[in-house]
This record gives sequence, C-alpha cells and structure tokens, in this order.
Amino acid sequence: MPLSRFGKRHERTFGKEKEEWDGDFRKPPKPDSYYTTIKGQCRWCGTMIVKEDGTINERRSWHEDCATEYMIIYHSKEQRAHLRKRDGGKCNHCGVVGKRWDADHVRPLVEQKFVKAKDLDWSYYGLDNLQTLCKKCHRKKTTSEVHLKKKRNTKYKRTKKWQ
Repeated sequence: MPLSRFGKRHERTFGKEKEEWDGDFRKPPKPDSYYTTIKGQCRWCGTMIVKEDGTINERRSWHEDCATEYMIIYHSKEQRAHLRKRDGGKCNHCGVVGKRWDADHVRPLVEQKFVKAKDLDWSYYGLDNLQTLCKKCHRKKTTSEVHLKKKRNTKYKRTKKWQ
C-alpha cells in the first residue's frame, strides 16, 4: 500500500488519451491500461478489481500492490518513504545511520538509456533495485559509474568498494 495518499496535487488522468513516451529512461512509459476508460479496471496491471463477493468494484481503479509499485516508480517521495521504512536510513555500503542519505539504484538506470519501450527491463525501477547510501558513498559510486553515461549496453559490475 502506498505510504502517501493520492491527493489534489496528482493530475487527473483517468480516461485521457495515451501519451507518446519521450524516451527518458528515468521515467519509463506508462502501460496501455493506465489510460483506460473502463471503471473497475486496474490502471497498472489491466485486470479487473473484484470485491469479496465476486462482483467488479467500479469505485476503484488500482489494486493496492499496483498503486504501490506505480508510486515507487513515478514519485521519488514515495520511493524514499519505502526505503526509509525498509533500511532505516542505514548506508548499505559503510553501515552509517544518518538523517542525510540518498536513494541509489544498485543497477544504474543509465543502462536503460537508448532501450526501446518494449525492451525495457522493469526490474531496474523496482524497490529491489534501490538501496540507501550515505552522501559520501553515493558520490563514490556515482563517480565510478560515469563511464556508463557515454557507452551503450554496458553491464554494471557490483564492487565491494568504490575508489
């Protein structure tokens, strides 16, 4: 379940026409079901939302797990809230617990650069690919990955220490 609630700050998009993906690997394209006009259909997975008695729930447009996944991918505040809940602000590399930390992708998103929408690896955007790093460790890791920004289709090698 999302830790934050949908509110007035979220744009109302139910039933709008599908937008063309601009190729920005940081924000993956939304699925076709996101633009549904059918009440009771989940906007993430596309399946119908069913009540306990077996009837379609026309008042809802998201499964709880689907809403959580969507919020983690498209809203950094939600992403950080889930990381804080999971890791407690502890650096995944050096073990320091602090108030200032960064959300880091274990496998960097830049590996998805130049990948077509149909070939995207959605595991790059999930909570399992996120880790908490202190500012110092995050700077070291990001510096060690700078070569990936220039190359295409390179594979990231996870190291014990960044130099």
